[in-house]
Amino acid sequence: MKQVLIVDRVHPALAEGLRERRFKCATDLTYTYETFAARADDLLGLVIRSRFVVDRALLDTKPSLRFIVRIGSGVENIDVAYAESRGVRVISTPEGNANAVGEHCLGLLLGLLRHIASADREVRAGEWLRERNKGTELQSHTYGLIGYGHTGPAFAHLLHTLGCEVYAYDRYNPAAGDECAQMVTLEELCERCDVISLHVNYLPENNHLIGDEFIAKMPHPFLLLNTSRGRVVDCAALVRGLHSGKVTAAALDVLEYETPRLQNLPKTEWPEAMETLATMSNVILTPHVGGQTLDAELRHAQVAVESYPYSGNYFL
Repeated sequence: MKQVLIVDRVHPALAEGLRERRFKCATDLTYTYETFAARADDLLGLVIRSRFVVDRALLDTKPSLRFIVRIGSGVENIDVAYAESRGVRVISTPEGNANAVGEHCLGLLLGLLRHIASADREVRAGEWLRERNKGTELQSHTYGLIGYGHTGPAFAHLLHTLGCEVYAYDRYNPAAGDECAQMVTLEELCERCDVISLHVNYLPENNHLIGDEFIAKMPHPFLLLNTSRGRVVDCAALVRGLHSGKVTAAALDVLEYETPRLQNLPKTEWPEAMETLATMSNVILTPHVGGQTLDAELRHAQVAVESYPYSGNYFL
């Protein structure tokens, strides 16, 4: 049995690569948690993005499952520890969209520094406010990247190429620096940098990493970028920081209110902080699309096929 089920949209190269390795692939985008749980235990592999949570109870319904490919960087919708305790290998593909996220960060940054989004709205409304939209240039700022796994280095490379001074902090890999970024402690990063960009996975210890305490400890006003995970930033605290001027501007590609399907809450259910962020001219919001490019879709597929061994007793 070498049956693999794909339950989210992925590049066709993934199924093609698996078939070349003699796997039988089926794609069905209608599966829910309940219908997948009710499916017969006939799968060797599952390919998923965020269609449903793969928790302990779901894994218990599929004792024959031997690998899960999570297309993308985060695996918070999968109980990885329990899966691996059952002999289920879990692979993600963070390399696939690192460049795309890095470019999106740069776009958000330029949008904030040059007031592009707010100026666009003003011109459409008949306003022509050249003096108010005078911005600053990239090299006039110092950049601090929290997290230096895949997207952090991609963003740092772009900034370094443009002549910017970049520092990075990574709790789990403090020696991860390269020619594009100097590794420092979190305290040093906050002291030196006036642009903070987040590149961390969601872990319990990262919940509300940016909150009232972090903002209060920053020795000077700063600009915030978040293209990592929504719950890393406390949006209510961010609003307070923006109102006080401690946070000068913010660009968020992810929000703490996102569902496991990476969808924001309906507008009728927005908390007060979300409603406020949506009205602020010094805030840019995008719908978790930092890693969403046609190029990244292909790279995700290539990484998933090429990086996984597909060998050993499980797969022969």
